[in-house]
Amino acid sequence: MITPAHRDLEDEILFASRIMVNILAESMMRAGVDGISAPQFRILDTVYHGTDKPADVAKMLDVSPPAITWILEKLENMGFLERGHTKSDRRRIVLGLTETGKDVVRKVNTHRRDLLGKVLDGMKDGEINQLEHALVAFSDSYVNLKEQQRSVANA
Repeated sequence: MITPAHRDLEDEILFASRIMVNILAESMMRAGVDGISAPQFRILDTVYHGTDKPADVAKMLDVSPPAITWILEKLENMGFLERGHTKSDRRRIVLGLTETGKDVVRKVNTHRRDLLGKVLDGMKDGEINQLEHALVAFSDSYVNLKEQQRSVANA
């Protein structure tokens, strides 16, 4: 049951998520990234951090395989992404970033970290500790929710 307190917290989380999107957009502009949307950057960032299966990227964005194929093709044509096959299974497609793609992710995330650091510098130590614990709990709850949803979908 959603209580008024939960509704207020949901509004605060939505506001914080808008701030995070603003930080991403500002970082992309500062890094000189043109022609890439936030979802496309999320794909590059996810591949940069080790996700190499198109199906996993599709699940992350909650899009169909044909839709992710189109997005990956676009990123490949833009010179940010490479698709290839594994030596052990030629049917399996793997994703990797080009040097340009890696450079974009590094530059944008450097700007993101700088901005986040400035935000944290404006907070008290106790507030930072509370935020850290709350973010861990929030992230864990989200991961658990997604795992439950996958279990139900696969049942």
